Amino acid sequence: MLEPLRVLCVCTHNRTRSVMMSALLRRHLVSVKVPSEVKSAGTQPGGYPAIDRAVRLLAARDIDVSDHRSRPLTDHVVLGADLIVTAERAHVVNIAGRWPSAFAYTFTLPEIVALDGGTGRDGDSVVDWLARVNIDRPVGLDYFDAQDIGEIEDPTGRQPAIWDRVFAEIDALTNDLATALR
Repeated sequence: MLEPLRVLCVCTHNRTRSVMMSALLRRHLVSVKVPSEVKSAGTQPGGYPAIDRAVRLLAARDIDVSDHRSRPLTDHVVLGADLIVTAERAHVVNIAGRWPSAFAYTFTLPEIVALDGGTGRDGDSVVDWLARVNIDRPVGLDYFDAQDIGEIEDPTGRQPAIWDRVFAEIDALTNDLATALR
């Protein structure tokens, strides 16, 4: 039996975007039959529930995150992941600054989907696939200065239409990522 793919989804407070990313990615990975463990964490201290609007949007898809409590990044969750997807470039920089070896498997969600370009693993191991998508990726200060790295807007405290747009974007991107990982 294959070892499950270990994915970590990260945002700032682990109450909105990473909660939606992890729940939707988990659902999509199941649908494409990729054995996985999908967790979420935030760059800030934890212990808080998911934002109510995120809970309701996911509940409308029959995904229950009502008992979610935010968790901070730790050595265990970062170094135990095969792939880390974040909402913002600042999250990638935060993780790479604290765990430099994690940069090679840490991307914003829009970034990893764009770098894959729809090719998917194509029989490669996850490690080989990540090496391939990293080939033209900026590193170091070039990554920090790059202007074309996609990010997911934070809908917290915003209008319902923004929530709906962000939710749809996360749903589409996690579906594309799951398809690439099969």
